Amino acid sequence: MGLSVEKEQLLPDSTEIAAKTQRSCAKKVAVGLLLVAGLLATFGTLSELPVPECMLNHSPVSSTAMSNTTTAGGSLDAGSIFLGLTSTERLRENLAKYTSKTRVGGKNKEFAEYTRDCFLQLGLDTQISEYYPWLNYPVDQRVALFNATTSEVLFEAGLKEDVIPGDPASSDPNNLPAFHGYSADGNVTGQLVYANYGSVDDFKALKAAGISVKDKIVLVRYGNLFRGLKVHGAELEGARGVLIYSDPAEDGYVQGPVYPEGPWRPESSFQRGSVQRMTVYPGDPLTPGYAATEDAPRLDPSKATNINHIPSLPLSHRDAEPLLRALKGQGKQASEVGDNWVGGLTSKGVEYWTGPSELNVNLLNKVEYKTMPIQNVIGKIRGSEEPNRAIIIGNHFDSWSAGAADPASGSAALLEIAYGLGQLLKLGWRPRRTIILASWDAEEYFTVGSTEWVEDNLDWLRAEAVAYLNVDMAVAGHDFTASASPILKDILYDVTKKVHHPNSTESVYSMWAKKLLGKGSVEEVPSFGKKLRVKKPRPPVHPLGSGSDYTAFMAHAGISSIDMRFSGQESTYHSNYDNFNWMVQNVDPDMKYHEAITQIWGLMAIQLATDPVLDLNPVAYAKEIKQYVVQIEKMLASKLHKSNKYKHKDMDAVVAKKLRHVRKAQQLLLTNARAIEQDKKRLLRVYGENCEMGSKRRQAICVHLRKQINDCTMRLERQFLNPEGIPGREWYKHILASPGRWMGYESQVFPALAEAIEDNDWKRFQQHEKKMAEILDGAAWFLREI
Repeated sequence: MGLSVEKEQLLPDSTEIAAKTQRSCAKKVAVGLLLVAGLLATFGTLSELPVPECMLNHSPVSSTAMSNTTTAGGSLDAGSIFLGLTSTERLRENLAKYTSKTRVGGKNKEFAEYTRDCFLQLGLDTQISEYYPWLNYPVDQRVALFNATTSEVLFEAGLKEDVIPGDPASSDPNNLPAFHGYSADGNVTGQLVYANYGSVDDFKALKAAGISVKDKIVLVRYGNLFRGLKVHGAELEGARGVLIYSDPAEDGYVQGPVYPEGPWRPESSFQRGSVQRMTVYPGDPLTPGYAATEDAPRLDPSKATNINHIPSLPLSHRDAEPLLRALKGQGKQASEVGDNWVGGLTSKGVEYWTGPSELNVNLLNKVEYKTMPIQNVIGKIRGSEEPNRAIIIGNHFDSWSAGAADPASGSAALLEIAYGLGQLLKLGWRPRRTIILASWDAEEYFTVGSTEWVEDNLDWLRAEAVAYLNVDMAVAGHDFTASASPILKDILYDVTKKVHHPNSTESVYSMWAKKLLGKGSVEEVPSFGKKLRVKKPRPPVHPLGSGSDYTAFMAHAGISSIDMRFSGQESTYHSNYDNFNWMVQNVDPDMKYHEAITQIWGLMAIQLATDPVLDLNPVAYAKEIKQYVVQIEKMLASKLHKSNKYKHKDMDAVVAKKLRHVRKAQQLLLTNARAIEQDKKRLLRVYGENCEMGSKRRQAICVHLRKQINDCTMRLERQFLNPEGIPGREWYKHILASPGRWMGYESQVFPALAEAIEDNDWKRFQQHEKKMAEILDGAAWFLREI
């Protein structure tokens, strides 16, 4: 099961790699390389395959796309050709296909097979990689407000989204009712308490106001925190169940016209999603740390620590309104409990009170849990010179609904990249390194397909993967944003300067910089293509936390990763209205944003796969870590200040002493990162990146130096892994970038240190400060062992 066939064909045996791979860059050994058992099928053979729907309107490479597309050495300029191949028409067709119905994880095999057939037709060596995680599906739901004395039901929630005339996706018979992935099965009753966003601070504020949620049904609104942590926080406080509603202040009529007149969430709309405790570990709850193959050993569900134990359901604000009205005059006014506790329903005369209510609420969430097969689609183009090295690009294809923004916009782009690469293959091009295209299943349950694949191939990935490039919700607005390992920032800036921003004469980089830094951040230019005089700072690239399929690659396997998108209008997120009509009416009618993200994503993959010297910058990483240290220093100073143990004038010295080992290690890392960058410059100046020497001896020296530089920079990320993991959630190994314990998607830098500060555990803090310093020291010396 899993990747048994794939391992025979592409991936070296993981145990062999584990035995042979050494940490030292100076003593690199040949990692167990297996050649692909069969070369890519010939185009003659491919032409005999049934033509899938995705290929019917695909045209061959045009002469226009081929003009001025060779390098100085006469080889194909794959990046330039690729930019000339993308098509908004094909992207529209792809989006229409992937949004043609709801695609729930474990129940969407036809889309996996469709993607596989398209990859095969386009010339990629492709297989379906199947796993068997534990998933849940809705059976019956009820939310009712009733008088416990008389048993009179005063309100019963609809728990379904309205059908909109002219919008076929809203009437799809496969559409789900109100539902949370990995929610607990249960039928519970209790008084209602409103708890704002359901954050730790919100529950503390309720307690300070004398309001208990023990044995209550808690009503919270979406926003500010991952939904699974809202449920977990309520469970810790003794609540019986949780209802999470979409307040119009966040994404409804308060913001503007609602769909179909505008882009915002209609009154019947609710946000489905997973409520897994992903900050403990993502993926299949019953196989933490190893792949959910068909016959894998499994935990008893009661022992799975990443799932909650009280039922929960999402609500629309139409269904939440009667519940909020039932709280009027009971408990305390929400505005007295804390700032920003009042939502947008005040325009309808709703007053926000905490309760507990006099009336009771019945919450029924009947779900069926079962082990289900899921299908990841893995397509490969084998590298010509370094086939064991791999660049992986991925998007998930499952969704809670039609899912135009999330994730079909990314699925459409992935298929278009496959088309472009397929056309390059027909021209005789091959990348230097292997490119893997991955279409993941069951991401919405919380990165299940990708997590199981990473766990199944962990040793190979840590030895050979160059980078993982993720696009999930590719287009949900017009503002380019990215989160990434700092080592990938330079190549991201470079690529975004080569791609037109939609509906603009300028590049994506230029518009990105102006949006975030102001118009003075770049020189105004009349047309695209002129050199930009960029002022510092450059647009921010945020550290990776969690929330999509990069999680296992970065936080568990130590593979440098990136996640990017056009964002800004996620207003129908995880609803039936995130569909094709919504996308073309409100966000991207001409598909130019889809084309732009396709070009950025594909061009980055091509450059990483073809450049002889990898564009990975360890100096940028070391500088970024300095900022991480500053963040921890501020957090530490704030905590110490509140304790009143130190005078303010002594604070800087105290903080500096407590973080002296980490700061010193960061400085050494920066010094050695600068040294390897000098080695890279010397390589390019003395030998050239292609090592085209007349002397065999000089050529051998060049090739050896280039390989060692590439090996060190691509494996630097792995050096930031702590095998022991973060205390209490050991699956997360990365010491610098893992999701915060109570931050959900957002990254917490130096999480082990941050959590020791939160817990006032200074002994643990000092132990981990020294451990973090040792790991950073090791990374620094790793860079100089060449």
